[in-house]
Amino acid sequence: MTFMNKGLRKLGEIMGSDGILREVELSSSSQSMIHDFKINDQTTISLTVPPTVYPPRRDTELMLSGLETLKVQSGGLVEIGCGSGAISIAMALAGWNVTAFDVNPLAVAATRGNAELAGIGGKITVEEGGVGEENWSIPSEADILVWNLPYLNPDFKKNTLGPMEEAALSDEPEIGWLKTLLNLAEEEQNHGRVFILLLNTDSNSKSSPKTWAMRGWARRTLASERVGDDTLEVVAFWKPGFSSIPAYKETSESTMDDARKLPLEGWQRIRAGEQISGRGRRGAIWHSSEGDMTASWSVSIEVLNRWTPGLLQVAIGASISEALGVELKWPNDLIFEGKKCGGILLESSTADGRVRIGVGLNKYRREYEGIFYSGWNEYMGEKDSEVIFQIIDASIASILDPSPPIPTSDVDFWKSKCWDSLSRNLSRGTLTEFNKEYVKIVGLSDSGELKSISKSSIYEIHDVGEFVISS
Repeated sequence: MTFMNKGLRKLGEIMGSDGILREVELSSSSQSMIHDFKINDQTTISLTVPPTVYPPRRDTELMLSGLETLKVQSGGLVEIGCGSGAISIAMALAGWNVTAFDVNPLAVAATRGNAELAGIGGKITVEEGGVGEENWSIPSEADILVWNLPYLNPDFKKNTLGPMEEAALSDEPEIGWLKTLLNLAEEEQNHGRVFILLLNTDSNSKSSPKTWAMRGWARRTLASERVGDDTLEVVAFWKPGFSSIPAYKETSESTMDDARKLPLEGWQRIRAGEQISGRGRRGAIWHSSEGDMTASWSVSIEVLNRWTPGLLQVAIGASISEALGVELKWPNDLIFEGKKCGGILLESSTADGRVRIGVGLNKYRREYEGIFYSGWNEYMGEKDSEVIFQIIDASIASILDPSPPIPTSDVDFWKSKCWDSLSRNLSRGTLTEFNKEYVKIVGLSDSGELKSISKSSIYEIHDVGEFVISS
């Protein structure tokens, strides 16, 4: 069976005889187009794009801009849905060993031909197949997996592409390609592997990065842009610490104290089955019960070269609250339906050069000394503490984990997310009072303090001592 016959048989299985006729009609009645694709200021490649194959467009350029932020310039890279080969060729020219896949045989042929024209035909392996294909798996040599997930405007598909390319560029109808890839990634060993995906985070509900976050994958946005009605994001996903195993103690006096004994390098954290004498902000006692999530992280004090402790604490709270679907109350409380459900604590030590982050989260609703607290079983269901830990680990790693070869988190980006998170709590009919005056909270400073104004003064609130939020 010839290469083209194989593709047409697959099209027949998917689209029926009408699909085959339309594919043949478009292929025979239209000519290939030449597209010049700019890789950088010095290099532009010429791509021959057959009819029905998706040409390089703004999303292709956005993906390349995200990949250009990688801190390494070589390794094994796999591209799914290579189309005309723009990304695969650009990365091969940059020094990567590339394996490219596409379910459309015309795209496979285009990528092979364009790689030859670019003089790197021997540096790219191009194969037919991809996620969802029978017996397909992620090549073991892949350090980076790249995929521009489907998001095309329906009018564009209708007027330009053949049935095979429409099928290739349409989302998986049941759970979506993002979750399909996630399921595949979790079936295989992915230590040290980074998935870099271009997502439409607006109009495609199946393309939410939270899908991966809820399964314990850290994420960081490498590039983003508004294109028409869509927000496109190039997002990197990885397992925190590249799947390094956290320390665990069945019973701990305090995980913050135990974190002092962790190694002084890498992504280090410790979780306790039960914490007896945990502590909260300003020396308060953190009261834990059986089944709660209590853990601490130890990271290099060098993070304070980029972050102030106050802003870092709020950013961690914003990341965790987003993942769990709860609210953040400045500076360090996690809130569900007006009741505290968890807290965050930061401590630093120049003696050992580390910053320690403690997180405690209640599993069940409770009352202590007349104050009612909520638990994650109310908003996350009956998940055990290890699952909750994995979500929180990924949330903190998204900001601080140095393991993946991608840029560190942008402080200004997180400052904006912090304010968005805090605003949800502050806008719910609350009264804020400082120094016995009613104040209006108007922003967040670079160091994590609340900016506020009263009838007579402007304040930056550094601590909760004289600051009161009430309903």
